[in-house]
Amino acid sequence: MMRTKNPLILHQDENETAKIRDYVVSWYEKNYREKEIERFEYDPIRPENRLKVFILGIFFNCEFHEKKALDIFREMDKKGHLCLEELENFENNLKTTIQSLEHRTGKSHNILRTQDIIDSVIVAKNLFSQDGDIVKLYQENDPKKFVEYLYGSLSGIKVKLFWICRELRHLLRIPREFCYVPDRHVVGFLWNVRAISRNSNLSLDDCFKLSRWMSLHLDNEYFDLPFMRFHQGKCKDQIGCPCEIRNCRFNQGVSNARLPQLESS
Repeated sequence: MMRTKNPLILHQDENETAKIRDYVVSWYEKNYREKEIERFEYDPIRPENRLKVFILGIFFNCEFHEKKALDIFREMDKKGHLCLEELENFENNLKTTIQSLEHRTGKSHNILRTQDIIDSVIVAKNLFSQDGDIVKLYQENDPKKFVEYLYGSLSGIKVKLFWICRELRHLLRIPREFCYVPDRHVVGFLWNVRAISRNSNLSLDDCFKLSRWMSLHLDNEYFDLPFMRFHQGKCKDQIGCPCEIRNCRFNQGVSNARLPQLESS
């Protein structure tokens, strides 16, 4: 008898899912929105700004420490290293920027997967050297093929392609279902609240499914950010952590009296 593969996305009561979304978004607005690290003022109409957003997506994907990735990116931008003409010297500029930051701050700025960043920036340089750059590439493909093409072309770039779609959504009119980033914190959150059946070894097709599911069931003006920050700031890998989400894997045994916001109506 043929076995049916376990689905990635588990069935959930829609009302309960909406309550989880509203609870987490409310927590985000109260605790994190004003200090949100993801704030950019790059107008994507300008090709040089599209390139910068693309490179920042590369940094985010290859460096788990978000603040460190931003520090290096902004320092390189300030020095003029992120324009198309300078990308030929990207590897050297990256290393000298890191050395400069370490000397100035006294803190380590060594980054993970340096070669992946360098290799992916080379691909970005070739892409943005072409007429129409990423705009033309998107116009010649549907959104799914657009992401699949970049996924196959870039070293180490996976889920942050959905972040790039989010940043360019107004310019390219990208549907919201391609704009939710299933990074490790978001996936961890979804696993904790029993929305998905596993939290590792996700394929690109899994990422498409998760982004679409989030756009349908967790949609909000901040996209995936509330769920990422909630997992970073509130989730604890232990039984009985202080959380008001009734279905959380780590809230088993916690009295329902402590979970008033998410009681079923």
